[in-house]
Amino acid sequence: MSGSSNSSPRLGAVLRAVLAETRASRGRLIFFTACLAVGVAAVVAVASLVGAFESGLRSESRTLLAADLRVSARRELPPQLTEAMATVPHRRADLRELAALATAGEDSRLVEVKVVEGGYPFYGELGLEPASASLVTLGAGEAFAAPELTAALGIDVGEAFDLGGATFTLAALVVDEPDRLDFQMTLGPRVIVTRAGFDRTQLGTAASRVRHSALFALDGDPLDAEVAAIGERLRDALPDAGYLSIQTRGEAQPNITRSLGQVRSYLGLVALLSLLLGGIGVSQIVRAWLAGRTRSVAVLRCLGLRASEIAGVYLGNVILLAIAGCVVGALLGSLAPLVVGRLAPDLFEGAPSVGPQLGAMARGVGLGLVTALLFALPPLAAVWRVPPSSVLRAEAAPLPAPKVVRVGGPIALLVGVVLAAWVQSENLLHALAFAGGLALLTGLLYGGARGIEQAARAVPRGRLWPTLEHGLAAFSRPGAGTTGAICALGIGVMVVVTMWLVQDRMSRALREALPSAAPSVFLVDVQPDQWEGVRAALDEHGATAVNSNPVVMARLRSIDGRPVTELAEESRDSGRAAWMFTREQRLTWQEELSGDNQLVAGELWSDPDPFEVSVEEGYAEDLGVGLGSRIAIDVQGVPIELLVTSIRTVEWESFNINFFLVVEPGALDDAPHFRLAAARVDPPEAELALQRTVAERAPNVTLLRVRPLLEKVAGILDRIALGVRGLGAFTVLTGLVILAGAVGTTAARRAREAALLKALGATRGIVVRLFAVEYALGGFVAGAIGSVGALALTWAFMAQLEQVTDDQPLPLLAVPVTALVTAALATLSGLAASLRALRARPIETLRG
Repeated sequence: MSGSSNSSPRLGAVLRAVLAETRASRGRLIFFTACLAVGVAAVVAVASLVGAFESGLRSESRTLLAADLRVSARRELPPQLTEAMATVPHRRADLRELAALATAGEDSRLVEVKVVEGGYPFYGELGLEPASASLVTLGAGEAFAAPELTAALGIDVGEAFDLGGATFTLAALVVDEPDRLDFQMTLGPRVIVTRAGFDRTQLGTAASRVRHSALFALDGDPLDAEVAAIGERLRDALPDAGYLSIQTRGEAQPNITRSLGQVRSYLGLVALLSLLLGGIGVSQIVRAWLAGRTRSVAVLRCLGLRASEIAGVYLGNVILLAIAGCVVGALLGSLAPLVVGRLAPDLFEGAPSVGPQLGAMARGVGLGLVTALLFALPPLAAVWRVPPSSVLRAEAAPLPAPKVVRVGGPIALLVGVVLAAWVQSENLLHALAFAGGLALLTGLLYGGARGIEQAARAVPRGRLWPTLEHGLAAFSRPGAGTTGAICALGIGVMVVVTMWLVQDRMSRALREALPSAAPSVFLVDVQPDQWEGVRAALDEHGATAVNSNPVVMARLRSIDGRPVTELAEESRDSGRAAWMFTREQRLTWQEELSGDNQLVAGELWSDPDPFEVSVEEGYAEDLGVGLGSRIAIDVQGVPIELLVTSIRTVEWESFNINFFLVVEPGALDDAPHFRLAAARVDPPEAELALQRTVAERAPNVTLLRVRPLLEKVAGILDRIALGVRGLGAFTVLTGLVILAGAVGTTAARRAREAALLKALGATRGIVVRLFAVEYALGGFVAGAIGSVGALALTWAFMAQLEQVTDDQPLPLLAVPVTALVTAALATLSGLAASLRALRARPIETLRG
């Protein structure tokens, strides 16, 4: 009873003190709330921009698959697929793809038939000429076909051709097929018919050569991670899943997949750094606020309140201003997509809607409140150090803070940063690494600040310019708050410089992801005796970047003596795809590897006795082979054994001709083969002229134009690069605003210092120079150490993305440049915040 009665008056006293402190600091709290709102607005704005940007990317990436999820196999799809997808709201379309012979009169051509039923394509558009044609109105006796077929068969739209024993009328030309990505494996021009049209033919008897696919459009615009999880669930649930190819929209195109993965990591970095920016603002706000309230704290201690209760008073104020700042910041930040969408409309192309995102706002408010409380803890520890005697003597020796406060505060902050970073990045390891790196950088900044303070105290008096001497003395004086300011400013510099360096490198990498000389045409089924004539035709039409390789068709027989049928049966348990073992293989031979192939293990053609093979790294993992493995293949009934002597990586995003298996010259010289060629032909009109020339000289050769796919991929990569630059620039700008605000929070303390100096006879110009020296020195130290941290963080992030290259070294010149720029920024923003103090009369400030 007594405890309860005693605690109630004390609680009431604390609450009254909170309200009184709020009224007394109303003007400053408005400024502090504005600064905090900027920090929270940064978090919400980045989250909103990232959400809108990712939504647009999801819409773009799914067009490359024409669906969210695709399940394919060289056999009928299992009926359990329908059951496995029953719990997921979706729409489904079924496809069949097979090779067949199309004829018209005496002309014939091998074609790739696609049988369509359902709502295909769910995303993207099937480009047709004339544009009035549509799959919805395609009749059973009609077909769409690629323009290459008209040249091969000598027919035009409206005319008939035979396919699989049935006659079809060519209803339109297919100029763009959204989900056709692998032109290197093409057998001929595309022909599209409906299921009813397919049933009219005799092609159903070739069941073993049919590729069955089910396309799924998932309701509710799910995230990529959710789609990937559904794909994994299907792999676990379906029988013989090893024979199925389960592909999600994020895996549709190699260089898009890689770029999207990099961008997701980049967006995670943006989210983490924006959170840190908000924390820096809060920390400096509370630090400056408490520095100006030392006498009020001393008064409360004289009135009998314990230090913990006084800390509760100011924590209550922090909570109040945090709520206000978070609400205002969330409203401001939610407008970012609208503003940026108007300035850069292409950035969010494909997004269903661009506007305030309630999820991002709620997340930002929650993280803002947590961040405000976490970063307020270290400054609040100063309450325990204020002695009651400070009421009468401002220079009273500070009291030691309790050990639980000195140790528990930083630990709570570190744990809180880890948890907040985990929420933002959704990766615990990244969160731990981020918090560890932040702690290390803070230690370096603290050590650097203390070292500079000691060096400033050691400067001999009377040997320097008087203003510089006074500035150095002010920098190193007790209670100057230099260490905390440098730590906060240095971390902010690290954030800004890291964002600038990373976005610059990622933008450059994305621009180079699609080579300018990427092939625009592929030539299929070039016979060895036709190559010279085809090459001459390419030269006549100005083709560049011509690449040609012999292709041998084969099947795997065994690996290290074990039959592939046995390996395929075991593949499901090992997580490998069975179809990798049973598929028809395409091999080539090369004296030297092409430029987009790099050895990662072994040596090329190093053993003179056995026939050697170089295996692509990912394919070697799928097959379970390594250096020294023996792969037996079957080339039209002839067995050949190959020794794996090298493993290599392939830049599939180059769009050049590449192979999983490259054999040494001499191993396949007598094997039946054809040539596959690729070239760049500009302008687009020259491709049509080249097509006519090739049709005249080599009628069996199919020329496939892939420029629409290149333009589609290039457009997506350009938008990704724009998003990277836009989000990076926005975060950098926000960081600069917060840094300027952090420096400006010292204005209250500077007002009293300026008044004292002017009362002692210093002119306004002298005061400005004294402040400038102190600001510049602190900014230089923070800029130098922060930029070193930024270089380290940039290197670590780019190394994670495997984007560290010798031709793009880290710019070491950034360290002195950043130090000078930070010094200038700190000086200008600090002096700007001190203008009111410099203009005020000393008597007014000292009395206040």
